Parts: sequence; C-alpha cells; structure tokens
Amino acid sequence: MGKRFDIISAGLIVYDIIASPVEKDIFSVDTKPLESISYKTGGDALNVAVNASRLGARVCLGGIVGDDAPGKFLTESAQKEGIDTSGVLVSAENRTSVSIVLCEPDGQRHFAYYGKSNNEFDGTSISDELLGETGILYIGSVMGLRGLEGGKLKDLFMRAKARRVMTAMDSTWATDGIWLPRIREALPYCDIFIPSFDEAREICGTSDPKEIVSFIHSFGVRIAGVKLGKSGVLVEDIEIPAFNCERVVDTTGAGDAFMGGFVTGISMGKSVYDSALLGSAASNCCIREIGAVTGAPDLSRAEKVVSEFLDGTLR
Repeated sequence: MGKRFDIISAGLIVYDIIASPVEKDIFSVDTKPLESISYKTGGDALNVAVNASRLGARVCLGGIVGDDAPGKFLTESAQKEGIDTSGVLVSAENRTSVSIVLCEPDGQRHFAYYGKSNNEFDGTSISDELLGETGILYIGSVMGLRGLEGGKLKDLFMRAKARRVMTAMDSTWATDGIWLPRIREALPYCDIFIPSFDEAREICGTSDPKEIVSFIHSFGVRIAGVKLGKSGVLVEDIEIPAFNCERVVDTTGAGDAFMGGFVTGISMGKSVYDSALLGSAASNCCIREIGAVTGAPDLSRAEKVVSEFLDGTLR
C-alpha cells in the first residue's frame, strides 16, 4: 500500500501583511502613502507546502498557529490548496505568527516579525504515525524555530530516518547569531540542505559556493547546495543560473519556491539536476507576483518555464 503523502512540510507558518512600495526613507517621514497592502499566507513551511501542492505533490502541513483570525485564515487557505492540515496544532497561549513585509520598489523586502506560536513547534506534533505516511519530511526555517533547539531537530530527523523517510530543511536568518551549533547534531540525519547564500556563509564560514557544498557534505548530508539569489543556485556540482525575469515584482518566497519545486522533483523520482530546474522555474514564477505563493505554478506551467530556459528564451 502506498504512502498517503509525498511531503510533510513543517515549521514556520506566518500571516504576511505586505506593504509596497516602501522607500528607504520610510522612518524619516510621518506618513508615506502605499500603492498596495496585501494579506497573504507565508512562512517557509506553508510556502513550500503550497508550491509543492500546486506542482502535484500530496502534502501535509505541520506547525503551530494561534486561536485567532489569522490562524484560521492560514489553515483554511492551506486546505483550499489541497493541503492536509492534520499536522497543524492550535496554541493555547500565543497568537498566530505575523510578518509585516516592507517591499522596496526593486522587489527587495524587509520583515518585522512576531513568532511566539512558531517557537512552540518542537517536532512532537509530527507523530510517528504521520511520519510513516510520507516520503519526505521538510522543515522550514530551522534557525527561526526555538522549540527545535536542545536536540529536538535531531530527534525529529532520527524518528524520520527510522521510518525510511527522506529529510530536508532550510535555514532562515539566525537573529541571535547562533548558526552551526544549532543544527550540527541534526546534519548527519539530513538528506537535503540547500540554504540561501547569506545564511550558508554564516553556517559554513566561507563565501565560496563550492566550499559551502563541501562543508555541508562533511557532516553527512546527501544532497548539498546553496541558493545564490540573482546568480541562481549550486546543487552538488550543478550550477544553474537564475532564469531571466524582465521585471521582478517581489522576491518574497523565492527561496521557498525553489525548495518546494526541488523537493517535489525529488519526490517524483527526478534527478538532482531536473529537480533543481523545477525549483528554479517555481522561483522564477514567484518573483513575478506580489506575495510568497501568488505566482506558484502548476506542473504544466513550471515545465513550460523549464523548456523556455533550456531553449534559451529565459537566459
């Protein structure tokens, strides 16, 4: 009998309030009119879940929300995407995590973040029974999940590996400056780790992408890489430039779109190269729209974007 899910995407779940465009002088003026304000789903785990689901993966979401309107919005939005939410718990103490996203005219973004409910996530809501029903466990924003400290991330990954579940994770920025020590013990039980460049530099102590990959491999990670923003991505020894985009609207969620496409590709049995192409296509679609998942493509559109890249149209 086959497994119920291709992917469990767990960790950071956030209600995004997106303001655009915001100039750098925002704090030097009393009032600055905005062209748009949007209320969106966000957080690495939910972003990856939406991207993967739209690409055709069977996805379960795991994490913590508050007993409030944003929490209901996030849970119902995931369900409307065809995502199972049996791994989402409701906090008895804290409100749903919220990010206020300030987008500059060129698409770069800055976050003001409240995350107490996310910090409750310690992996225990992902039961052994739930792990037994999936092929891949992905943890989004490990550096931003205080509940996974003290060996809890390692424990979760060990439980997954005991059930022959592939494990993957992404980083996010460690606001307290604690990097490698937070994930060192879990890395030998992680199959896929492809952090963003700025985060990888802090974790690995080098700015050389190839050295970053080697460093991550040295802990036993099977598939290592680094997301390079405008320069594309390096996964293993495969370098893929960023697909061309005539006008970048919003880079929010671009890295999550890549990871959603990549882990979906792996879950489909695609090669590392083809999975990286699928992730790059999802990321290219993401930055063309406001919001982390507004532009998330279905599989047909993503494959069309890959074809355009390969024939030179998007280079």
